[in-house]
Amino acid sequence: MFRKILYVTLTLPLLLCLWQVQPAYSYPESEDGGELPPTYSMARNAAPVEEAAQAELVQPKTQYQVDRGDTLFKIARDFGVTVDDLISSNNIQNPNQLTIGQSLTIPKTESEIGLPNGQKKIIKKVLNTTLTAYTAGVESTGKKASHPMYGITFSGLKAKEGRTIAVDPAVIPLGSTVFIDGIGIRKAEDIGSAIRGSRIDVFMNDLNDAQEFGVKKNVKVYLLDRENI
Repeated sequence: MFRKILYVTLTLPLLLCLWQVQPAYSYPESEDGGELPPTYSMARNAAPVEEAAQAELVQPKTQYQVDRGDTLFKIARDFGVTVDDLISSNNIQNPNQLTIGQSLTIPKTESEIGLPNGQKKIIKKVLNTTLTAYTAGVESTGKKASHPMYGITFSGLKAKEGRTIAVDPAVIPLGSTVFIDGIGIRKAEDIGSAIRGSRIDVFMNDLNDAQEFGVKKNVKVYLLDRENI
């Protein structure tokens, strides 16, 4: 009898304590008052994060600086947009009065060019060019590897694949940075006796690659403002 009394005396308080203890955690309640399952996630808080990520992906608009002889029709044709869109995007009051150096916003996403790191795009000139390729070898420059000026461009820099192009300085000034459609950013560092007008020679290390490159006609090239560099 004494053991039964002792057992009840010790066990009953312990059971009461366990019954009153509340869980140390709880899940947020749903809008209908019920508890959400353990897989609940803060979906409402995710939206601002997604919007911020999308905002970071927005690329700067392409800007074009009006050049001598430009018309709205020519600019619209170069960028594949309509004259009306060009007028409305820039609030142009008189389409017949453009000023050299005037900055115009190009109103079309497809016209955005892929500059690295989302850099601001200011275009000074758009050219339809013919592309060829050349090497530092005797086939292109007449210089052998033993020549002291082998691989050295007209600007004094060593030619580098992925950077160097040869141009007509009367069309693209030496030192200019251009964006070649389908190829990317290049720098005008060299000239050539056969490079005249809107023709551009793209430097390559390998002769086979240069020969395989062939001749590419009607390629758009964008002359970039120094602000892009």
